[in-house]
Amino acid sequence: SRWSPSSCSSDWPQRNTMGLTHSWLRPTELPTEAFAAAVRDVQRVLKDANIPLAGFEGHGPPVFLDDAIVFNGVAGAACEPFEIHQVEFDRRGRAEKFSFCKTEGLPYDLAVKAALVVFKHHFGEAIKVMSDESNEAWDRARETVNKIMGFGSDFKLDPKL
Repeated sequence: SRWSPSSCSSDWPQRNTMGLTHSWLRPTELPTEAFAAAVRDVQRVLKDANIPLAGFEGHGPPVFLDDAIVFNGVAGAACEPFEIHQVEFDRRGRAEKFSFCKTEGLPYDLAVKAALVVFKHHFGEAIKVMSDESNEAWDRARETVNKIMGFGSDFKLDPKL
């Protein structure tokens, strides 16, 4: 079955995480070389952390390109895909693009958080990262990135918009 934005029903045991969402606000275009470096770092973190990942709909391989990252959880543990591109346009022509990923707290939630920690490291204040969770709920993502890359321990969520 195809992914539907209206629901993310999974076979994963449900906890009180229905609708758990992480979001980010970024400029339309992020610098090409820095984006490619962030992609390489995310790919390394996720590979070394051994987080099961799949492609957009929870099947096939995740996508790591110099100008894009796309992944989801695997099959029954998938919800909305995490997708970020070097250039993303706002539908209303605004200079910033708001994006989000609902994970329901499934195992790939750690991958989404770790990716956002890496992007915040590479782009600083150019990217705002927000979440339904507290900063403390991001400890494992910070620790994972820091253990593998040597940065990320100082990551803090931005205030919600």
